[in-house]
Amino acid sequence: MQRRSSSMSANPGLQNELDDACAWMRSLGVPAMLTPGNHDVPYYEMLGRVFFPWDRIRRAQHGLQVDAWHTPEWSIVPVNTARPWQFRLNWAQGEISRGQTAIAAAELQKAAPGALRIIITHHPLDWPNDAPIKGLTRGGPRGLRKLADAGAELFLSGHLHFASSRLFETRALSVTSGTLSQRLRHEPCAFSVIRRPSPNTIETEVVHIVQGVCQTASVRQFTLNAPAEPGAPAELHARV
Repeated sequence: MQRRSSSMSANPGLQNELDDACAWMRSLGVPAMLTPGNHDVPYYEMLGRVFFPWDRIRRAQHGLQVDAWHTPEWSIVPVNTARPWQFRLNWAQGEISRGQTAIAAAELQKAAPGALRIIITHHPLDWPNDAPIKGLTRGGPRGLRKLADAGAELFLSGHLHFASSRLFETRALSVTSGTLSQRLRHEPCAFSVIRRPSPNTIETEVVHIVQGVCQTASVRQFTLNAPAEPGAPAELHARV
């Protein structure tokens, strides 16, 4: 399964780029899921950005999975953290509202027993301390905690063009992927591979693309031992 939470368009919100990006995803021949980013809204057309910001991406994304996806192996719940505008200087940074958090938490309850419960967003709910750009997803820390309380075990995001994996309170793993864009930040084009070798183990592999060749940059395994009872201590082990 291929998942994309990075912006689809390099030149913000152009219909032809959104169409091409979604066509490429459909051509992969594997199940694919996406959630929009801040580059996927009209950037220069203010009326479009304010009144119909998602029309273009909706026209482009046909045939791709965009709603919650439940299988015996996983439950994936997408949350749109992109905003066409905000009351702050850098509107491109994301937000997750209390309402979005509540809806996603309820959707997680539909997961099959033993299924990996995944939240995907464009913006990281927990901004990495070593990220190449500084910022904050509004409502992110609150949303992360609430969704972990609801059973989320894996959080997938993009936006930063920077690969990172970090733990949240021994209960969940947060993974920010690199980018396939030419807009690079301190590392080559990259993508992340997520594996689940056992029910309580998540493996992350960062793959760099250098001169058209895929090269493994790192492989890490995280074993999450959730507490049996609320408030009980948990154990976690990470192996590089």
